[in-house]
This record gives sequence, structure tokens and C-alpha cells, in this order.
Amino acid sequence: MLNILMQYAKIIIIYSLRLILKVLYILPIKKNKILFVSHDGRQYSCNPKYMFEYIYNLYKDDYLYIWSLRDRKNIPNHYNNVKTCGYLTLKYIYSIMTAKYIITNTTIDPFFPIRKNQFIIYTWHGGGAYKKAAENNLYKKLNISKMIMRDIRSKMINYVISSCEASTNVYCKVWNISKDLFLPIGMPRNDMLFSQNNEIMNKIYKYYSIEPEKGIVLYAPTFRGNFKKPENIDYFLGLDIENILQLLKLKFRKDFIFLYRFHYVILDKTDKTTNIFSATNYPDMQELLYAADILITDYSSSMWDFSLTFKPCFIYAPDLEKYKYEQGFYTPIEEWPFPVAQSNEELGRNIMQFDMENYNQSVKKHHDDLGSYETGTACEQFCRTVFSNKG
Repeated sequence: MLNILMQYAKIIIIYSLRLILKVLYILPIKKNKILFVSHDGRQYSCNPKYMFEYIYNLYKDDYLYIWSLRDRKNIPNHYNNVKTCGYLTLKYIYSIMTAKYIITNTTIDPFFPIRKNQFIIYTWHGGGAYKKAAENNLYKKLNISKMIMRDIRSKMINYVISSCEASTNVYCKVWNISKDLFLPIGMPRNDMLFSQNNEIMNKIYKYYSIEPEKGIVLYAPTFRGNFKKPENIDYFLGLDIENILQLLKLKFRKDFIFLYRFHYVILDKTDKTTNIFSATNYPDMQELLYAADILITDYSSSMWDFSLTFKPCFIYAPDLEKYKYEQGFYTPIEEWPFPVAQSNEELGRNIMQFDMENYNQSVKKHHDDLGSYETGTACEQFCRTVFSNKG
């Protein structure tokens, strides 16, 4: 009973704030103003970053660019006419209420009364259709306040960027958003995976002081638990790193450096060694995926992005049965093209038995099965659709 009362209290607060903020309707919407938000202002990254850089390079001073960021230094210096605002600050509220376009990879808070002539572009931050989103449990847990907040947000959104047909079919139901609002263009952050860029390779190798003859294996497990209250979980999940490095050397005939990347809310306390480095705080996951020769993950959607490179990806999922029960998948794990292991021994066998030709065929079929929209032209297609008046 107390839980239900608290949920209704949240609903009352949200609608009260929406009513109060409508006072800001007196502020005119600036037709050339774009607000970018990535992970609630924590990062200059993901789809908003790559969309910003494309739009900026294409239109330059035609638009006023605002980034919600905690640290202005994250933006490269040559974007000198870009303004910033802290997340949920007065300047942020002003920007939300006056920007013509808002591009975000997370949802806009439901207490903002967005106007009809504003455009909210929801890019999301995961491709493919793998692990189930938290919204799937709303009806199961009868969380009335979150259900109402979800429906308020769904009415705000003008466009949702989609990586594939399977993703559109899933999320139009999960988020209660019309399928017509999904743009079948692929993830903007994945455009760079379709081109050759030695600068990115050199940047990563220099950043971690990696010898050019060595390869990179990237370990990137998905987040577990409550986002607002991260649990103290061993995200290595018992992975025998040294043994894996030895097996990779045997199979692929070169030494490897092991980079691991945890979710950005996880406090990384692991000490680095001569061949094991943390990439948790590296600002751009896509650059890491571009430079990596091999990806090891569990249920992270990074596997979708990495699959576009057709480089080897291995699944290490020792808690698979538990995860299936508690979270679940949209696409059954048995249909993924990536070799699945629930133990170090099984992962080792998958590495040694890996066949590149069969893997490439499986990945291609996987893209076809999920109806991939990825062509490396997402940013171009987006601008053509949304900014068509600019030519």
C-alpha cells in the first residue's frame, strides 16, 4: 500500500512540475538551436556525438550548438563556438525549453512540457535486439508511476533512430511509440565502422602504449543490477585473462593486450599490469571497438556494433541461466552468430575451434535475420530527413 501511495505521489509531482514549467512557454523557441545530451550529461559520446560532428561539419554556423556536459574539456577544441550546460541546471532547463531540436540517447525527463513545434530525436544507445529493456518489467511489477512516465515520454518523441527491423518491432511496443516514428537508418555512431581510419588506430595504440605488432582483445560486459544503486559486482565473472591471452596467441599467432571496459557508473579499482589495461574511462567506446581485433562480451549490445566489422566476437556468460530468468532476451541467444561459453574451458575451446569463414557467413545471416539498417550513412540520412529544408 505504501509503495502505491509513493507512486501516486511521484505522478502528482511530475504533473505539478509540468504545469509550473509551462510558464517558460513565454520564451521563444530558437529555430536554429540544437541541444545534445549523452548519458544524462555524463559523456561526449555515443550517437549524439557522431550526429553533432556530422551536423557541425555540414552546417557550421547555421546552428547554435549546446551540449549538456559536466566537463567542457571533453569537446575537441576546434568546436570553439559550442556552448555547454550542466545536466538539470537552470541553463539546461532553459535550453530544453528553447531548443528547436533535442538529440539524446536517453529519455527526456517527463516533467518537461515539450512543445509541439520542438523536435525530440531519441537515438537510444544500443543496436540489435538482444537483452530485454527494463521497461519490460513495468507491467510485471505493476509500477504505475513508471508506466505513466513512459507514456508521457513517448508522446514527446518525434523520431527514434533504429539499427534494424527487429529493434523497431521490439521497441515500438516496449516504449509505446508508433512504428512510423522510427527512422530505419542505422546507428550514427556506427558510420565510422564502415570506413578505414588509421588515425583512430594510432590514437588507441598510442593512448595505451601498445606495440604496433600486438593485437587488442576488448572485454566489455553488460551492466547488472540497479542503475541508480550500482552493486559491488565482480564484472570479470571469473574470466581467466592470462589463459585467454595465451590461447588467443596460439590461435591468431600474435600477442594480445587485454582492454576491459565496464559501465561508466562502475567504480574501477583494478590495478593495471603489463598486458591488462582498463578502458572504462576512455571517452569513446566506438573507437575502442574500431581498434580491437577481438571482442569478448556477455549480453552487451556492443556485439551488434562490433559485428559490423566482421571481426571475431566471443560470448562469455557464466550466469546465463540466471540472466535468462531475471532479464531475458528479445532474440534467443541460440540464434546469435557469436560462439557462446558459460565457462573458461568452453571459451577456450571456442577460441581454438574458431573458423573465420563460417563466422562471417553466420554474421551476415544474423544481419539479414534482424533486418539490419546499417550502411554507414546514418548521419547523412538523418540530416536529409530532419534538416531537408537545408538541402
